[in-house]
Amino acid sequence: MAESNDVVMTDVMNLLEAEPQKADYSLIQPGPDIPALREKLAILVSTAKCKETIGVQLTQDSVKRLDAEDVQKCNKR
Repeated sequence: MAESNDVVMTDVMNLLEAEPQKADYSLIQPGPDIPALREKLAILVSTAKCKETIGVQLTQDSVKRLDAEDVQKCNKR
């Protein structure tokens, strides 16, 4: 019985001493910066270039109310 406890403790100690593997975050692509894209749209609206640049007439209030998906669509145009 004492030998099995020693084996178990040795296994536990080996697990504790092993360094955890680092996650590979290079494969994860960060999402778009929605506040920055929204700011670009707000600049287009304030300079009155919105209609000719993206083909949609927006106001400052409508830019604030756009959800993230719509902000991305407007910036892709």
